Amino acid sequence: MRSLLLTTIILLLTGCNNTPVAERIESAEIAYASEDVASARKICDEITGEHSEDGEITSIELGRLSILYMQLYDRTDDDDALELAERCYREAFVANADSARYFYSHLPVDQDKYAMSLATLVHSIDNPGDISDEHAEVDSMMNDCSQDF
Repeated sequence: MRSLLLTTIILLLTGCNNTPVAERIESAEIAYASEDVASARKICDEITGEHSEDGEITSIELGRLSILYMQLYDRTDDDDALELAERCYREAFVANADSARYFYSHLPVDQDKYAMSLATLVHSIDNPGDISDEHAEVDSMMNDCSQDF
C-alpha cells in the first residue's frame, strides 16, 4: 500500500510541467530508492526530453540525472540509460564546469563509483588511444623476446 501511495504522489508531482526540475529529480531519486525503477526512469526521461538543449537544467541537476541514469544502468543493464548518463555528464560540464566539478567531487561514498565510472568512460570515448601504436609496441616487444631465444 505504501508503495502504491508513493508512486501516486511521485506521478502527481512529475505530471505537472510547472514543477521545478529539482523537485522532479528528487521524485525520481525517491522512486529509485523505493525500488520503483520504472517510475524513476520515466521521470528522468521526461525531464531530459523536455529540457534537451534548452539550458533550463543546471549543472547540478544534470549531475544528479547522470548519477540516476548510472544507477538505472547498474540495475537494468539498459544501454540507453548509460548513453543518457554520459550525455548528462557532458552537459553538466558545459552548463557550468566549476559547479559540475564541485558536484561530482562531493558525492556520497555510495554514489562516488558512478561518477568515477562516468569520468573514465567519457574520457576514454573522447580521447581514444591509437590502437595501431599499441599493437606496434607489442609486436616490437614480441620480436625482441623471440630474438633472445
